[in-house]
Amino acid sequence: MMSSLPLVVPRITAAAASKHHTRYFPPAAASSRLLSSSLYDEHRHQSTISSTSPPKLAYEFITEGRQVSNSQSPHHDNQDKQTIVFLHGLLGNGKNLRTHAKKLTKQLPHLSALLLDVRGHGGSSSRGHRHAKPHNFHSCVQDIFDTLIPLGLVGENSPLAICGHSLGGRIALQYTHNILLQLQQHKTQNDHDIQIPKQTWILDSVPGTPDPSVHQVLKAISSIPLPISCKSTLTETLMREYKMNKAIAMWIASNLKGKEDKNDEFEWVFDLDIANELVNNFADQNFAQMIHEITSGSTSTSSNNNDRALDSTIIQLVMAGRNKEWKDDIVSSLQSIPTFGESFHMHKLENAGHWVHVDAVNELTQLMVDGLSNMRR
Repeated sequence: MMSSLPLVVPRITAAAASKHHTRYFPPAAASSRLLSSSLYDEHRHQSTISSTSPPKLAYEFITEGRQVSNSQSPHHDNQDKQTIVFLHGLLGNGKNLRTHAKKLTKQLPHLSALLLDVRGHGGSSSRGHRHAKPHNFHSCVQDIFDTLIPLGLVGENSPLAICGHSLGGRIALQYTHNILLQLQQHKTQNDHDIQIPKQTWILDSVPGTPDPSVHQVLKAISSIPLPISCKSTLTETLMREYKMNKAIAMWIASNLKGKEDKNDEFEWVFDLDIANELVNNFADQNFAQMIHEITSGSTSTSSNNNDRALDSTIIQLVMAGRNKEWKDDIVSSLQSIPTFGESFHMHKLENAGHWVHVDAVNELTQLMVDGLSNMRR
């Protein structure tokens, strides 16, 4: 079963918990350090890309339960439409979240879903989507900015919400945090800026360093010589030589695409170098502190106007009940964040594995319907 995959399910050890400040509280000075960080300065300008430039990432729109043409945003036909951005997990693509997006937009017709392929994945790994280093979460966020701006999803048309699974949840958190820092440095926003989302949904992204199985899978994939002649042969090789179970081996084989010039040869749909670098960034993300800053607007340069703007900024963290990486100490650490139960909420889908949008798609959809049904800009 796909839902049993251990891929991109991070874990945290006692040492890692200390290292990454998983137990809240951070020192008061931490916020000001973040505001002056070079990482933020590097990505502070949302609007350096022209509105006439092509979108940076491969994408598709889902509205009212169906896929629509990518030629233009649904906002062009209906200014009342609100957008929710969906981000997939490691070695995946936007299509992984298509069923969930269809169910959600069918129940909430005021929402359109924008499914993105993050850098190095799916359509964004093709020749037309080259990505410069560094390959980190900040660069992934800049890619999103450089996709939203040409689509006209700025100002009042900025995405109402963002939702990410696993790796995508980490990027979604970084997206919201980067916009918060921009808002608090510049104090005001104009019609060309991307506004902070009202809600950020994080689907089974466990804080901390990745489980060793993630590196093992990436190492196995990296060792397979290209091109690959047959999907079934690859599956057998992964099971025999790398001791993978059949479900994982078949899922990996599903990430092959035919070479453009040779129909009988296959290559990966993702960029392994980018995937490896993104995984190496897991340890650099201070998950708990970012959640607190987003949900409280507590950085030292906050103005009164910004505080009011952030009152309705909510983070919804969804945990898979069958994911054993949700240890008691991790859960209690997150629950110690001061905004827990107010603007930071945690939900557990008891019967779901890591792929919550597959195992519990109806329950997840209803949870998000309840959270987004009355949400507007």
